[in-house]
Amino acid sequence: MRPVDGRRERWSSHRAARREEFVEAALRALARHGPELRVEQVAAEAGVSKPVLYRHFTDKAHLLAALHDRVAALLMERLEPALDPDDPPHVRIRTGVDAFLSLLEEHPNLYLLVSRTVPAGATNEGEGVRAGKELAAQALTHLFDDYLHAYGLDTRGAAPMAHSVVGMVHSTAEWWLEKRAMSRQEVVDHLSETVWDCLDGYLRRRGARLDPDTPTSPDDVLVARAEHTRTPD
Repeated sequence: MRPVDGRRERWSSHRAARREEFVEAALRALARHGPELRVEQVAAEAGVSKPVLYRHFTDKAHLLAALHDRVAALLMERLEPALDPDDPPHVRIRTGVDAFLSLLEEHPNLYLLVSRTVPAGATNEGEGVRAGKELAAQALTHLFDDYLHAYGLDTRGAAPMAHSVVGMVHSTAEWWLEKRAMSRQEVVDHLSETVWDCLDGYLRRRGARLDPDTPTSPDDVLVARAEHTRTPD
Protein backbone atom coordinates (compact mmCIF):
# COMPACT_ATOMS: atom_id res chain seq x y z
CA MET A 1 0.00 0.00 0.00
CA ARG A 2 1.33 3.43 -0.96
CA PRO A 3 2.07 5.60 2.13
CA VAL A 4 -0.20 8.59 2.68
CA ASP A 5 1.42 11.86 1.58
CA GLY A 6 0.36 14.11 4.47
CA ARG A 7 1.76 17.24 2.88
CA ARG A 8 -0.18 16.65 -0.34
CA GLU A 9 -3.39 15.98 1.60
CA ARG A 10 -2.99 19.18 3.63
CA TRP A 11 -2.39 21.17 0.43
CA SER A 12 -5.43 19.58 -1.21
CA SER A 13 -7.59 20.43 1.82
CA HIS A 14 -6.26 23.98 1.82
CA ARG A 15 -7.12 24.44 -1.86
CA ALA A 16 -10.62 23.01 -1.33
CA ALA A 17 -11.17 25.40 1.57
CA ARG A 18 -9.95 28.36 -0.46
CA ARG A 19 -12.27 27.42 -3.34
CA GLU A 20 -15.19 27.38 -0.90
CA GLU A 21 -14.18 30.84 0.33
CA PHE A 22 -14.25 32.12 -3.24
CA VAL A 23 -17.65 30.52 -3.87
CA GLU A 24 -18.95 32.30 -0.76
CA ALA A 25 -17.42 35.53 -2.07
CA ALA A 26 -19.21 34.95 -5.40
CA LEU A 27 -22.53 34.56 -3.53
CA ARG A 28 -21.94 37.90 -1.79
CA ALA A 29 -21.01 39.53 -5.11
CA LEU A 30 -24.21 38.21 -6.69
CA ALA A 31 -26.31 39.54 -3.81
CA ARG A 32 -24.61 42.93 -4.05
CA HIS A 33 -24.33 43.43 -7.82
CA GLY A 34 -27.00 41.24 -9.46
CA PRO A 35 -26.93 38.12 -11.66
CA GLU A 36 -24.44 39.50 -14.23
CA LEU A 37 -21.45 38.18 -12.32
CA ARG A 38 -17.98 39.58 -13.04
CA VAL A 39 -14.81 37.92 -11.83
CA GLU A 40 -13.35 41.19 -10.53
CA GLN A 41 -16.41 41.57 -8.29
CA VAL A 42 -15.75 38.13 -6.80
CA ALA A 43 -12.07 38.93 -6.29
CA ALA A 44 -12.96 42.22 -4.59
CA GLU A 45 -15.42 40.44 -2.26
CA ALA A 46 -12.73 37.89 -1.41
CA GLY A 47 -10.12 40.63 -0.85
CA VAL A 48 -7.71 39.21 -3.45
CA SER A 49 -6.56 40.05 -6.96
CA LYS A 50 -7.91 38.30 -10.07
CA PRO A 51 -4.61 36.38 -10.58
CA VAL A 52 -4.94 34.95 -7.07
CA LEU A 53 -8.53 33.90 -7.83
CA TYR A 54 -7.40 32.24 -11.07
CA ARG A 55 -4.95 30.07 -9.13
CA HIS A 56 -8.01 28.19 -7.89
CA PHE A 57 -10.33 28.45 -10.93
CA THR A 58 -8.97 28.01 -14.44
CA ASP A 59 -11.42 30.55 -15.89
CA LYS A 60 -14.85 32.11 -15.29
CA ALA A 61 -16.60 28.99 -16.60
CA HIS A 62 -14.83 26.97 -13.89
CA LEU A 63 -16.14 29.38 -11.24
CA LEU A 64 -19.64 29.18 -12.75
CA ALA A 65 -19.49 25.38 -12.56
CA ALA A 66 -18.76 25.65 -8.83
CA LEU A 67 -21.81 27.93 -8.42
CA HIS A 68 -23.98 25.47 -10.36
CA ASP A 69 -22.79 22.73 -8.00
CA ARG A 70 -23.63 24.95 -5.02
CA VAL A 71 -27.22 25.43 -6.21
CA ALA A 72 -27.75 21.69 -6.66
CA ALA A 73 -26.28 21.00 -3.20
CA LEU A 74 -28.42 23.71 -1.54
CA LEU A 75 -31.55 22.37 -3.20
CA MET A 76 -30.98 18.75 -2.19
CA GLU A 77 -30.08 19.81 1.36
CA ARG A 78 -33.40 21.65 1.67
CA LEU A 79 -35.42 18.89 0.03
CA GLU A 80 -34.09 16.16 2.35
CA PRO A 81 -36.57 16.85 5.23
CA ALA A 82 -39.44 16.34 2.76
CA LEU A 83 -38.37 12.69 2.44
CA ASP A 84 -38.87 12.02 6.17
CA PRO A 85 -41.48 9.20 6.39
CA ASP A 86 -42.40 10.22 9.95
CA ASP A 87 -44.23 13.31 8.61
CA PRO A 88 -47.72 13.14 7.03
CA PRO A 89 -48.04 13.65 3.26
CA HIS A 90 -49.34 17.24 3.55
CA VAL A 91 -46.33 18.27 5.62
CA ARG A 92 -43.86 16.53 3.30
CA ILE A 93 -45.34 18.16 0.20
CA ARG A 94 -45.35 21.60 1.81
CA THR A 95 -41.76 21.12 3.03
CA GLY A 96 -40.61 20.15 -0.46
CA VAL A 97 -42.37 23.06 -2.19
CA ASP A 98 -41.14 25.57 0.37
CA ALA A 99 -37.59 24.22 0.03
CA PHE A 100 -37.43 25.37 -3.58
CA LEU A 101 -39.19 28.70 -3.12
CA SER A 102 -37.09 29.56 -0.07
CA LEU A 103 -33.96 28.97 -2.12
CA LEU A 104 -35.20 31.37 -4.80
CA GLU A 105 -36.22 33.96 -2.22
CA GLU A 106 -32.86 33.85 -0.42
CA HIS A 107 -30.65 33.60 -3.52
CA PRO A 108 -32.61 35.13 -6.44
CA ASN A 109 -29.53 36.37 -8.30
CA LEU A 110 -27.76 33.03 -7.88
CA TYR A 111 -30.78 31.24 -9.31
CA LEU A 112 -31.03 33.68 -12.23
CA LEU A 113 -27.32 33.23 -12.95
CA VAL A 114 -27.40 29.42 -13.07
CA SER A 115 -30.67 29.38 -15.02
CA ARG A 116 -29.13 31.61 -17.72
CA THR A 117 -25.66 30.04 -17.97
CA VAL A 118 -24.20 26.68 -18.89
CA PRO A 119 -20.63 26.10 -17.69
CA ALA A 120 -18.13 24.75 -20.18
CA GLY A 121 -17.08 21.11 -20.02
CA ALA A 122 -18.24 17.64 -20.93
CA THR A 123 -20.66 17.44 -17.99
CA ASN A 124 -22.34 20.79 -18.55
CA GLU A 125 -25.76 19.23 -19.16
CA GLY A 126 -25.67 17.80 -15.66
CA GLU A 127 -25.09 21.10 -13.89
CA GLY A 128 -27.18 23.70 -12.09
CA VAL A 129 -30.93 24.04 -12.50
CA ARG A 130 -31.22 21.07 -14.83
CA ALA A 131 -29.25 18.89 -12.42
CA GLY A 132 -31.35 20.10 -9.48
CA LYS A 133 -34.59 19.31 -11.30
CA GLU A 134 -33.32 15.89 -12.32
CA LEU A 135 -32.15 15.07 -8.78
CA ALA A 136 -35.50 16.16 -7.35
CA ALA A 137 -37.38 14.13 -9.98
CA GLN A 138 -35.24 11.07 -9.25
CA ALA A 139 -35.91 11.33 -5.50
CA LEU A 140 -39.65 11.70 -6.13
CA THR A 141 -39.62 8.81 -8.62
CA HIS A 142 -38.14 6.48 -6.01
CA LEU A 143 -40.69 7.70 -3.45
CA PHE A 144 -43.69 7.33 -5.79
CA ASP A 145 -42.40 3.96 -7.00
CA ASP A 146 -42.36 2.67 -3.40
CA TYR A 147 -45.95 3.82 -2.77
CA LEU A 148 -47.35 2.57 -6.08
CA HIS A 149 -45.71 -0.81 -5.46
CA ALA A 150 -47.14 -0.89 -1.93
CA TYR A 151 -50.63 -0.17 -3.28
CA GLY A 152 -50.22 -2.87 -5.94
CA LEU A 153 -50.38 -0.31 -8.77
CA ASP A 154 -48.38 -0.01 -11.98
CA THR A 155 -45.06 1.57 -10.95
CA ARG A 156 -44.39 2.85 -14.47
CA GLY A 157 -46.45 5.88 -13.51
CA ALA A 158 -43.87 6.94 -10.91
CA ALA A 159 -41.38 8.69 -13.22
CA PRO A 160 -43.85 10.72 -15.33
CA MET A 161 -45.76 11.74 -12.20
CA ALA A 162 -42.52 12.83 -10.49
CA HIS A 163 -41.40 14.90 -13.48
CA SER A 164 -44.88 16.44 -13.75
CA VAL A 165 -44.74 17.59 -10.12
CA VAL A 166 -41.19 18.95 -10.47
CA GLY A 167 -42.12 20.80 -13.67
CA MET A 168 -45.23 22.34 -12.09
CA VAL A 169 -43.36 23.50 -9.00
CA HIS A 170 -40.45 24.83 -11.06
CA SER A 171 -42.66 26.75 -13.49
CA THR A 172 -44.79 28.26 -10.71
CA ALA A 173 -41.71 29.23 -8.71
CA GLU A 174 -40.18 31.03 -11.69
CA TRP A 175 -43.47 32.91 -12.26
CA TRP A 176 -43.49 33.93 -8.59
CA LEU A 177 -39.84 35.00 -8.69
CA GLU A 178 -40.55 37.29 -11.66
CA LYS A 179 -43.97 38.69 -10.66
CA ARG A 180 -43.96 38.53 -6.84
CA ALA A 181 -47.75 38.82 -7.06
CA MET A 182 -48.20 37.14 -3.68
CA SER A 183 -46.13 36.16 -0.66
CA ARG A 184 -43.98 33.05 -0.60
CA GLN A 185 -46.25 31.45 1.98
CA GLU A 186 -49.33 32.10 -0.17
CA VAL A 187 -47.68 30.47 -3.18
CA VAL A 188 -46.53 27.54 -1.04
CA ASP A 189 -50.12 27.10 0.24
CA HIS A 190 -51.65 27.11 -3.26
CA LEU A 191 -48.94 24.97 -4.82
CA SER A 192 -48.91 22.40 -2.01
CA GLU A 193 -52.69 21.95 -2.32
CA THR A 194 -52.40 21.58 -6.09
CA VAL A 195 -49.65 18.96 -5.80
CA TRP A 196 -51.71 17.05 -3.24
CA ASP A 197 -54.82 17.20 -5.45
CA CYS A 198 -52.80 15.69 -8.32
CA LEU A 199 -51.42 12.85 -6.19
CA ASP A 200 -54.71 12.19 -4.41
CA GLY A 201 -56.61 12.17 -7.70
CA TYR A 202 -54.09 9.80 -9.28
CA LEU A 203 -54.45 7.32 -6.42
CA ARG A 204 -58.25 7.61 -6.09
CA ARG A 205 -58.76 6.94 -9.81
CA ARG A 206 -56.94 3.67 -9.22
CA GLY A 207 -58.86 2.72 -6.09
CA ALA A 208 -56.22 3.75 -3.54
CA ARG A 209 -56.46 6.35 -0.77
CA LEU A 210 -53.78 8.08 1.27
CA ASP A 211 -54.64 10.13 4.37
CA PRO A 212 -52.95 13.55 3.96
CA ASP A 213 -52.69 14.07 7.71
CA THR A 214 -51.39 10.68 8.85
CA PRO A 215 -47.76 9.57 8.49
CA THR A 216 -47.95 6.54 6.22
CA SER A 217 -44.89 4.76 4.86
CA PRO A 218 -44.99 2.25 1.99
CA ASP A 219 -44.45 -0.49 4.60
CA ASP A 220 -47.55 0.76 6.45
CA VAL A 221 -49.53 0.44 3.22
CA LEU A 222 -48.25 -3.10 2.64
CA VAL A 223 -49.18 -4.13 6.20
CA ALA A 224 -52.67 -2.60 5.87
CA ARG A 225 -53.27 -4.38 2.55
CA ALA A 226 -52.10 -7.71 4.03
CA GLU A 227 -54.41 -7.30 7.03
CA HIS A 228 -57.32 -6.36 4.75
CA THR A 229 -56.69 -9.48 2.66
CA ARG A 230 -56.73 -11.70 5.76
CA THR A 231 -59.85 -10.06 7.25
CA PRO A 232 -63.17 -11.06 5.59
CA ASP A 233 -65.47 -8.11 4.79
